[in-house]
Amino acid sequence: MKPTVLIVDDEPAGRRVIESVLFGQGYELEFASNGREALQKAAALKPDLILLDLMLPEMDGMEVCQRLRSDRELAEVPVVVITALDDRNTRIACLDAGADDFISKPFDRAELRARVRTITRLNRYRLLHERDLITSWIAEKASDGYLQLHADDAILFANSRAFFPRA
Repeated sequence: MKPTVLIVDDEPAGRRVIESVLFGQGYELEFASNGREALQKAAALKPDLILLDLMLPEMDGMEVCQRLRSDRELAEVPVVVITALDDRNTRIACLDAGADDFISKPFDRAELRARVRTITRLNRYRLLHERDLITSWIAEKASDGYLQLHADDAILFANSRAFFPRA
């Protein structure tokens, strides 16, 4: 399954530039042109990454980021702010609002691709780790023995009852 990247920019040209950088890189690309649409699409899609322009109509990118962070379902979605504003105070304010990273426009295309690749990979690892923790907890609470094997028969996981069944 391809990672979903939600691109939020009110300028069609800005959306097209980011799309051209990420097209063919193995992502499902979705778009929003304002803050409200971004929040709606984020709730519906649960994207793997949000690329968020700061200067949006109706609701700016910082408010969008704050609302994402206050939503239990979306709080962990990585957010990268992409903006032409490049002063130190803006960068700090974005990070304080909950952004995970900050990229200044104009951006280097290769750097944007690399950051998106890295952040989506780290997010995938985080999600897998959370799933493994839940699975392990459930298996440890179960009354049956559970054993998970790799294709080469190496043991990947075993709860205590897999080795010491109850008499």
